[in-house]
Amino acid sequence: MPTLAASHGPIEYDIEGTGRPIVLICGLGSQLIRWSTNFRQALIERGFQVIRFDNRDSGLSHQYGDETTPDLRTLARALRSGETPSLPYRMSDLGDDVVSLLDALDIARADIFGVSMGGFIAQHVASSHSDRVATLTLVMTSTGNPDLPGPSPEAQALLARRSAGGQDRDALIEQGMFNATVIASPAYPPDLDALRARVTAEIDRAYLPQGYIRQRAAILEDGDRRTRVERISVPTLVIHGTDDPLVPHQGGEELAALIPGARLHLIPGMGHEIPDALAPRIADAVAALSRSATTS
Repeated sequence: MPTLAASHGPIEYDIEGTGRPIVLICGLGSQLIRWSTNFRQALIERGFQVIRFDNRDSGLSHQYGDETTPDLRTLARALRSGETPSLPYRMSDLGDDVVSLLDALDIARADIFGVSMGGFIAQHVASSHSDRVATLTLVMTSTGNPDLPGPSPEAQALLARRSAGGQDRDALIEQGMFNATVIASPAYPPDLDALRARVTAEIDRAYLPQGYIRQRAAILEDGDRRTRVERISVPTLVIHGTDDPLVPHQGGEELAALIPGARLHLIPGMGHEIPDALAPRIADAVAALSRSATTS
């Protein structure tokens, strides 16, 4: 896969298809190989050129030294007291990486598709670089409003376990399988063999527990984005599963209420993932948004 030499370090990316460019932005600790073949192909069949990449501190993109990893509890206390902590990067920096990628690929405007933390990043791109965004799709994400419902106890426990690290490969694979089933879609249960293959591939490609903590730190520092979200002016689609245990659907509902003209698509039985069974449905919705933006 090609690599972009960004100012802070390399960004690993991949391009498939030859149509209208759409940038897929990964969530917390996720890699570009998380996007399933079925979902990417569904987008390509609907006329998109699919661009995916590894965020900083995930996959094969730039990794920061462990000495830059903050203690999350100390960071939370500092933020509550109004301090401005020193971090290796912020969510806005991850948004700027998307623009750097578009610049390197000579793409003036693209459809932006962000999931979970990738949705946080996408909000920064759309609010600060609206001229580069043709449409915005936000999936299983939120505004960061602290008054919204939080993760279920089981999902919250996953965040702490993933931050711990220090397990051997087999244990990591089993933990990854367990994590994925906790946040899976009740109405669309995963193929366990395919899931194991995906989890194994991700661990073998790049296991970065310290990078995961640094990304969590950027999320904590980013805080409440409601004021930023209200400035988004591009055509926007919000997709959220009603059975998401990690980012409850109220987060998506608030996003759709705050972004002028945003469409809300709630999917019963969908958890914190994009199941292959829903790939055509979600790709259809994104294609419809793209067409409407082109003709309006």
